Amino acid sequence: MDKKVIFQRLGIILAYPLAYAYIRFIFNFDEISKSGITILDGKLTIAVTYPVFALMFILVNELIRRGRRNAGSLPSKETLFWYVMTVLAGLTSTIGPELELSLFAMHLCGVYSVLTSNDLLLGGKTSGFIPADLIHGFYVKSFAGFPNFIIDWKCFKKPVAEEGAPAVKRKNVAGAVIFIIVMIVLLIISVSLMSSIDEDLGMFFNDLLWNIEDYLTDLELYEIIPRIIFAIPVCFYLYGLMSRSAKSDGAKEKRFASWLKGFMGKGKTASSTVVYIAAGVFVLAYILFFIKRLAYMMGGFVGDVPDGMLVSHYAREGFFELVGIMAVNMCVYLAIILFGKTDQDGKFSLPAKILVTLLMAESIIFAVIAMSKLGLYYSIYGYTPKRILAMWATLALGFAAGATVVTVYRGKPHFRVGVIFTSISYIAICILSGVLVAIGA
Repeated sequence: MDKKVIFQRLGIILAYPLAYAYIRFIFNFDEISKSGITILDGKLTIAVTYPVFALMFILVNELIRRGRRNAGSLPSKETLFWYVMTVLAGLTSTIGPELELSLFAMHLCGVYSVLTSNDLLLGGKTSGFIPADLIHGFYVKSFAGFPNFIIDWKCFKKPVAEEGAPAVKRKNVAGAVIFIIVMIVLLIISVSLMSSIDEDLGMFFNDLLWNIEDYLTDLELYEIIPRIIFAIPVCFYLYGLMSRSAKSDGAKEKRFASWLKGFMGKGKTASSTVVYIAAGVFVLAYILFFIKRLAYMMGGFVGDVPDGMLVSHYAREGFFELVGIMAVNMCVYLAIILFGKTDQDGKFSLPAKILVTLLMAESIIFAVIAMSKLGLYYSIYGYTPKRILAMWATLALGFAAGATVVTVYRGKPHFRVGVIFTSISYIAICILSGVLVAIGA
């Protein structure tokens, strides 16, 4: 039998078990978090259920991909990276700062890896189109592929015989099913008659039936049956995502990406003067803010807290606002590249480069100040998962600001580097969080 046909059949067969596992494990946070591999003297337990599910997801996707495309094709390096990130996000879900956030990250990486494995990214690779890519995967491919679970069962049909070849008699499946049912009924009658003759045999089958009844009671069918039912639409969704992606040749994605670039290009109507004034207002506002609040904001570096203020209050005050300002600055940059006119080569003019550089430099200063406040709080009150999560967000935004400066001067987008850094740093921060909890930091 052709390998592609084997992969196609295995992908369909495993689709429902994968969906049932999703319903069974993803929504049992408390049960899953208590099971796993315990390390570091029993203080750190890593649940293995989520990474095992991630591996099942990857296996099914590879079977479907190879069944619908080239059966011998190996995943690309980028696909392998996102496969690894999917598994690691699941692995660190129970030791990271936020279980729900890690599971959300696992979902993002999983869907993104399906698109990557089939070369369906709108930018051809990880790019600024990543929000559109994720929407494309989570909604367009998955829901459009809903009927595929029914349609693809045709791979179980026997191939049409070549002209002139002797016809092969088709098996009567209905007859085989009826035969099996009849045999089971006759077997039950036969066993019943033998049990009435032999008391020991009767006791054996009586105990067996009681054990089966106890087993069915312990199964908690009131929980299993709803999972069996709800796993059906999940099966259609997951298989639809994978099958629809594997069947796509990327032509529609290329046309949509071309339209999206043209649509974004039509929005570049703001003149250079307007861009300079708008960016200059932000830069000047931050300079005035630094002049007015410099001494107060720098207190975190030297541990100098204003009189009458608690350290905890000083450390918390303004931290999230600083992180919010950094996020706003990234939005300002995005607005400039979306609406501001550029050169014929699509590059920034020198004044625009200077203004964006100043804006991002101020963001980096905000990141450093925020980290100093967090460090002061940490040095006095110790570690909590929330604090290390805040540290990661600050670090990621600071890195994005630095990458933006490089992008402006080199004229080459570094969004891909930012996404990879954010993904890897999040996994690292989850591992660090688990270790700190284990050692009692």
